[in-house]
Amino acid sequence: MDENFKNKIRSLRESHFPGRSVRNLKTELEPYFGKHFYAYISKIEAGALPSMDFIKKIKEAYTLSIKDYEDLVQLYLKQKFEDEFITETQRSGINLEPQPLLFRKVNKKKK
Repeated sequence: MDENFKNKIRSLRESHFPGRSVRNLKTELEPYFGKHFYAYISKIEAGALPSMDFIKKIKEAYTLSIKDYEDLVQLYLKQKFEDEFITETQRSGINLEPQPLLFRKVNKKKK
């Protein structure tokens, strides 16, 4: 699964509406997403992460199969985790890479 979320969204749109741009899908997509839907979809295809509600709307609008929807949600969650992990690491300044454990021998005093 080397694919990322934005590429999956783009490939789903291109496979369900072949040869058509986002703006040319007004009659098909406007009922699901509302006015200016092309702006939202363009931002998502450029890398912005939508809400889960928006992904559910994509499922309905693109009539996705269960497998396609599950793949999309997995990529979404992976991207969201990576974005939050990277952001949290940058904010805290803490290096979260695993470090080897080091033990030292302690001499116990005999009583």
